[in-house]
Amino acid sequence: MNRMVTVPAGTTVLSAIREAGIQFEAICGGKGTCGKCRVIKISGKTSEEGSCCAKFLTLDEQRKGYCLACLVQVWSDAVFTIPIESRIDTPQILLDIAQTIQTISPSVHKYLVEKNLNYSLVTLGPSIRFAGYDGKRPVMNENQRDLIINSAHPLTATLYKKTEESLLIALEEHDTTERLFGIALDLGTTTVVGLLVDLLTGEIIKKASTLNRQITLGEELVTRIAIGRKEEGRKELQIAALGSVNEIIHKLTHGSGIKWNEIYDICLGGNTIMTWLLAGKDPTPLEYVDAQVESNPVLLNAETIGIDALPLTPIFCLPAVSRFVGGDAIGDILTSSMHKKTEISLLIDLGTNGEIILGNKDWMVSTSCASGPAFEGAGMRSGMRAMKGAIDTVKIDKSGQVIWHVIGDTDPKGVCGSGIIDAAAAMAHAGILDISGKLIESAPGVREGEHGLEFLLVPSHLTATGKDIVITSEDMAYLMDSKAAVLAAIIVLIKKYRLTPLDIHHVYLAGAFSSFGNIENLISFGILPEFPSAEFHRIGNGSLAGAYACLISSSLRKEATDIAKRMGYLDLLVDNDFIEEYWGALRIPEKDELFLIP
Repeated sequence: MNRMVTVPAGTTVLSAIREAGIQFEAICGGKGTCGKCRVIKISGKTSEEGSCCAKFLTLDEQRKGYCLACLVQVWSDAVFTIPIESRIDTPQILLDIAQTIQTISPSVHKYLVEKNLNYSLVTLGPSIRFAGYDGKRPVMNENQRDLIINSAHPLTATLYKKTEESLLIALEEHDTTERLFGIALDLGTTTVVGLLVDLLTGEIIKKASTLNRQITLGEELVTRIAIGRKEEGRKELQIAALGSVNEIIHKLTHGSGIKWNEIYDICLGGNTIMTWLLAGKDPTPLEYVDAQVESNPVLLNAETIGIDALPLTPIFCLPAVSRFVGGDAIGDILTSSMHKKTEISLLIDLGTNGEIILGNKDWMVSTSCASGPAFEGAGMRSGMRAMKGAIDTVKIDKSGQVIWHVIGDTDPKGVCGSGIIDAAAAMAHAGILDISGKLIESAPGVREGEHGLEFLLVPSHLTATGKDIVITSEDMAYLMDSKAAVLAAIIVLIKKYRLTPLDIHHVYLAGAFSSFGNIENLISFGILPEFPSAEFHRIGNGSLAGAYACLISSSLRKEATDIAKRMGYLDLLVDNDFIEEYWGALRIPEKDELFLIP
């Protein structure tokens, strides 16, 4: 990659990679538990935790110089290669949104300034008016007031309506009332996606996406909470998130004819932890079951936290319900409109953390489950995120031949979440897995590997890495754990309200995995129960769509807050029924079984 960085002796290779600003796989954040931060040592004096490296690397890989970046310390000038499977290359990021707004009513508006230099007994000075504005007198500071009085040019004022009062957030020379822009953001655990929007028309001018720079510090939310306990770590996480957001703003404004100082409003959807870390709040309370989370939106401005926009540009973060059901889930609900329907709906958003919401216009309840990063390709021997080179669909024909499709139509490097589910469902159907998800030793394609039984998905001569792509016994145990957690969470939520799948009329699938995953395989593998009465809807990136909706409709901001305040939350960590249902969900349903909740 032709990158050089200077670090103190004794620094780990992972720390050096972070210092160099390279996007790199490090799912566990450097704890030595995921085995994904692979590098190849070319030269230099180093020391390493050999036993831990051996756990994740084959003997052939070790002979070739492979090691784990988080466990290797450098003690001299050294050279390392980052192998292709450890690089993050052109991730497949969901950009589609399924939200259309009929009435455009943003929270920011522009008005021409009218001033009367004659002395006023009411204001004790020159009077200032905003043409067409009929609300309460806007809040302005002395500098803004002096600028209006002393300016020799016509001025345009941008007012932001914050609750019942309006704030003067920008003054510009000349008439700029036809230029009013905002940005909608989805600050995800792994990815950040943004929309540049004309606030006068609602038109989406441009889309952009990037990876959340926090992922090199650790992909799992619990890892980031642990880092954020200390002020230094919290600042590092905030800077990483801000860097990602500012990168999005640069991508959106570059070449669009719109400048960064023409961004007057920002609306953001994200889970509770991501929102707190962006705001610089201590996430430690979110470790506890009884964590108290405000159901009001987090309100910031660009100058306070360092976002590249006008200093007083407001940032509206969609409100959260609980520590693991955040503004991204509220965005999903706004996008689905399930809160307006008489019929009962179920909304499922699967990622590293799974959010599940049940209800209708009269009531709603939510829960979350630690589905783990398996559905995003992490934690698996040949797993990877959905990006160029990832197998995203798998079939096994009657002859036992494995058929796959690769993102980017290139040689495969690994298999992502949707491909893993396809493969598992196909393996179960072909008799390669038993009902408990274990590999059957005598089945076609199953062989003995260095760490137990494994199924050969793609032989080495057909891969980009020159290594076999396999699904191991450990992979299947991890996947079964994740799928059981999701299914058990759904079952518990439905049973608590004395319902059955027959009572569910709409199932909304949100997020990248839910939107790309094969619904038939999600059911046949037992991640979802069957819903005979339900219509399935893929709503895409509901978090982004919800942020867009709140950006161009001030009334939907109030609606989002109302949803958060009236929604119940069931914490499965203290629910006895969850453990029972979890053990029951650790199986693959029979082919002829109607997989309903009894």
